[in-house]
Amino acid sequence: MKILKNRIFLSALCIIAAAVVSFVLLPGFYENKDATVMVLRAAEDIPAGTRIEDKHLAKVEIGKPGLPEGVINDRTQIVGKIAQTDISKGDYFFPKKLGEYLANEKLDRIAAENKRLVTVSVLSIAAGLSSHLQSGDIVTVAVFLNKTSDNQSATPQVILYPELKGLEVYSVENSRTQSTAEVRKQQAGGQPSSGDPIPKAVTLVVTEAQAEKLIEAEYTGKLHLIFEKRGVSREQ
Repeated sequence: MKILKNRIFLSALCIIAAAVVSFVLLPGFYENKDATVMVLRAAEDIPAGTRIEDKHLAKVEIGKPGLPEGVINDRTQIVGKIAQTDISKGDYFFPKKLGEYLANEKLDRIAAENKRLVTVSVLSIAAGLSSHLQSGDIVTVAVFLNKTSDNQSATPQVILYPELKGLEVYSVENSRTQSTAEVRKQQAGGQPSSGDPIPKAVTLVVTEAQAEKLIEAEYTGKLHLIFEKRGVSREQ
């Protein structure tokens, strides 16, 4: 009789356990399964400056509750972008990690064209075209010489080297290294400004050969900028 009771008891426990699994655990399992989502992660380490391709992406399944806010999960918003920071394997993709350029449009263009940046001093208001010069302008750099190569006095002369014609202005700064374009913008808007729009340094976009000639010219004479034409302003 005890054996029979035990068997009945055990059978009842089995039925209860089966009911718990069928009506409690299994629905919960499938409900959790529905709460997952496929997301994109880095399939490998991606160094900063890398243009992201399909091979850099891996699709993985995670629970929706564990998905960080702001994650980019659209392949079209990732492929073709430039990694702004190092992205480790398994990392999510966030907007701040991706960009259109490594530095900015202007610097990326200069690098792609294998150009250089060289900054020269502006010794007078006239030499820097007063307050008229701006980023994107095309200029010729004239060199005023009043000494010979052996540092002896000679007849003053102005030299226009072919290499120093048609140079693009990258930026123009005043004596406080402030952008003169920003100073003019502040003054035009009636905002207080601690600087002036008179150039004291001009950075030019040049080839390696032009850079060599420009540096040589600055240390052997005085530079004077001649305006050629107004280019496309690309102030950053």
